[in-house]
Amino acid sequence: MNKLCSKNRFSTTLSLLLLLAFSPPGLALEIPLQPFNASYNLYKGGMNIAIAELRLERSGEQWRWSSLTKARGIYKWFTSKQPYTETSFSRIENGFRLSEILIADRSKKKSLESARFDWVKGELEVMRKGKRRQLQLAEGVYDYQSIHLLAAAMGQQQLKATTIDFYRKGKLVKSRLVFSGQQAVEVNGKSVQANVYEQVVARSNSKIKYYYDVDNPLLPLRIERLESGESPAVLTLRQVEWDL
Repeated sequence: MNKLCSKNRFSTTLSLLLLLAFSPPGLALEIPLQPFNASYNLYKGGMNIAIAELRLERSGEQWRWSSLTKARGIYKWFTSKQPYTETSFSRIENGFRLSEILIADRSKKKSLESARFDWVKGELEVMRKGKRRQLQLAEGVYDYQSIHLLAAAMGQQQLKATTIDFYRKGKLVKSRLVFSGQQAVEVNGKSVQANVYEQVVARSNSKIKYYYDVDNPLLPLRIERLESGESPAVLTLRQVEWDL
């Protein structure tokens, strides 16, 4: 009887270890979500060209990331565009799933692109540049906003690197996110310790670096978009409001 109990305990332990080892990042552990609204300075070539807003909020059973960018100062003369992105997702057991992605120009109140996720059918319906297409879904799809959830999950699991399916320009491509250690960054004149992640995306020449607050792992303190031959685009945190 004791041998049978020991065997069952060993089998259960082994099953749990295998589940954690092969579960997609972001699904094995639950990430605490806290609504916030953060504003950022956007620098290009060392010049502050725009103000950006990143917001995480709850709407009924859904959660939503949204970002809006507006040119500032004299740069308003060169463009009236106001890029807006919205990513909706819902909680599932031990994780979440994307529901919809919307990309628009707020200045013209015009939708430019949308992606709707049907996890029951395993299909993704994309509308981009006036053309509709359907893609087959796999588990664990991310985009440029939900990537913050993945970074937080990697921190919980102490995972150094992972490769995922990533939504970009109406397609699902492979992307790799790597934890590169901690680094002090300046936020409003103060030195703040940050967890740093680097992302590369298939079919893209750029690399993105994310600096997250150690105490608030969903809050980017700084985001850098680096591309060969181009001046880096850098977002730096101005202020943040919690519990909206």
